[in-house]
Amino acid sequence: MASIGKLLRDFRSGDQHSVWNRQALLAPETIQLSSGDFNDGGRIPATHSGKGVGNNLSPQLSWTGTPEVTAQLLLIIEDTDVPLPRPIIHTMALLDPAHSELPTGGLDPKTAGLVFLPASFWRRGYEGPRPLPGHGPHHYGFYLFALPTAISNASKIKNVSQLIKVISGQILARGHLTGVQER
Repeated sequence: MASIGKLLRDFRSGDQHSVWNRQALLAPETIQLSSGDFNDGGRIPATHSGKGVGNNLSPQLSWTGTPEVTAQLLLIIEDTDVPLPRPIIHTMALLDPAHSELPTGGLDPKTAGLVFLPASFWRRGYEGPRPLPGHGPHHYGFYLFALPTAISNASKIKNVSQLIKVISGQILARGHLTGVQER
């Protein structure tokens, strides 16, 4: 696998295709998102890596700066360095705005006030980093968006494109955190 990673080293989906840069999701960047498990731009510990590489345990996340009128929060985790035309969405989750943090392992279906949406490859739940060996560093964006109304038909959303259509132009505020991992 490392030789495939090395062959594809120059191929990356790129930030230009990131959900963070979609016109429909632009908003003031007033949410401060952080983690007690890694610093912004720092290495994501292996325990948070995906199945087969780590324990697939979500990192601790906390945030401030969500507007008082926030009805729901949307968390998206994506890898913008995959050797594909578009980034891979690892996780999409809707959160009750009463949350201001998730503990380590808190991105779990048993967490109250959390609903997972289908991410890439129709996966639901936390899918930790699992970059292609030898491909170089991968940047994982943790993006948090404040929504003015709760998504009432969340069970009907099948992918990120449908989600963006539903929330287009409605983002109150947003914030991001980036972690890096390499194998």
